[in-house]
Amino acid sequence: MNATTTTFENIPETITIPKEFVHKRGEIIIIVHEDISSPQKKSMKEFYGILPDFPERCSQGKYEKRVFI
Repeated sequence: MNATTTTFENIPETITIPKEFVHKRGEIIIIVHEDISSPQKKSMKEFYGILPDFPERCSQGKYEKRVFI
């Protein structure tokens, strides 16, 4: 199996592949890395606010007293 990886700062409209890969069975995966300074980035305080309010836990009863021999 042959593999190649290429990282682009600005992905072009067309991508050239090596000649030895032409007309062969293969797979192309494109992963777009989002800008970490994006305005869509949420703060931890905003994230914490979206957690659901969980109901109070009901009574678990009394603990039994165990005697060790």
